Amino acid sequence: MKDRSEIEKVLRRESWISFYDLVSTKLVGGSKDNRPDEAMSNVLWPDEADPPTGLSATARILAYDIITYLDSQFSERQQRLNRSARQLENATTELLHRQLIKKVWLGKSLMLAPVSALYEVMRFESPYKRNVSDIHSFLVLLAEKLIEPNPLVKYTRREVPLDDGNSTVDLICWLKSGQRLAYEIVHQSVTNVSALVARLEGKGFSQVIFLATDYNIKQRVWTTIKNAGFDPDFLSTIRCTIFSVLLRQKKQMVLKEIK
Repeated sequence: MKDRSEIEKVLRRESWISFYDLVSTKLVGGSKDNRPDEAMSNVLWPDEADPPTGLSATARILAYDIITYLDSQFSERQQRLNRSARQLENATTELLHRQLIKKVWLGKSLMLAPVSALYEVMRFESPYKRNVSDIHSFLVLLAEKLIEPNPLVKYTRREVPLDDGNSTVDLICWLKSGQRLAYEIVHQSVTNVSALVARLEGKGFSQVIFLATDYNIKQRVWTTIKNAGFDPDFLSTIRCTIFSVLLRQKKQMVLKEIK
């Protein structure tokens, strides 16, 4: 049986070719004429005729793609998996019905967020560190995957405890310049934003960045912070942005690599 880490390395290295061609030629050793559903099923569960997921072949392949390429938009999955929009919609509906994924809109971009149960069904260890909200955990992990490739970034860490040990920062980014950036994810309520800002004051961060799921939430976050009466010097280090900006930057980096 192929080791899953080996499969993931190959898939990540060749993210812009057809998933099915990759499966049949590189991982299975067959030809492109092989049925892709059967090929991928043999890669993931070669010793089991009927995988114990209860999912259709296409849904299993989509589930694996969601786990492997967490930061892909729906259109990118369609290109990689070489499936029609209708086929992917049916597979998505199946995963939604089983409550294994959730739809998350980041501006106009549709993301498919795996919940903890999907990792369990697919026999992967869940990367979510806190059992607060699967959507929040997904967004924190997504932010890390989108920020880390930036050439200015040295490394990132999720769910980092603060000095007092009673609270954590969603994401801390260490730049190659030595600066530290703190990221907090906001996707629904902004009622606790002022408290989040207060506990980050004086912690030595060059910038405190609030990352929102859409423009309206971003504006509400910034209005709340401005009206909270923080020290002007500290307020000047606070930034608000949206996920769409990071997704656009990722797309630009991919296009540069292709050229």
